[in-house]
Amino acid sequence: MLQFDYDKKQTQKNVKDFLRYGRKIRNMYQSSLSIRSSSNYSLAPSYGNGGHSDRVERAAMIRIEAQEEWKEIEAALNLMNDPNKTIIKQKFLSSDIPSDIECYMEMGLSSSAYYRLVPKALEEFAFCYRGGELVAWTY
Repeated sequence: MLQFDYDKKQTQKNVKDFLRYGRKIRNMYQSSLSIRSSSNYSLAPSYGNGGHSDRVERAAMIRIEAQEEWKEIEAALNLMNDPNKTIIKQKFLSSDIPSDIECYMEMGLSSSAYYRLVPKALEEFAFCYRGGELVAWTY
């Protein structure tokens, strides 16, 4: 029988630490969608000598990584059940930074129900993100 032994507290911490950058990743992804491309557009412009600006090249790579990361976050969210998905999106990924009170009021939950669901939402996200990459497995 398959056993899923993992440290719940550490798994929740891993997700919180990861999602701390969720808004920034989303903003970079969304802002990169507004970049217009044309046949002669390049994310890393060349200079007369054929070289590229290291700073521009690094910014382009970060943008690409943010796009890939956001797609992974969306894929994990799509695997989650609705209440847990809503908690993750509101608490960690919304454009504003809502208080917990705003989150549970908007969801129509009591504070105790909300605080019971948050750890479960964090754990579900950990299992859904990249096949359990954020789970703190115990061996």
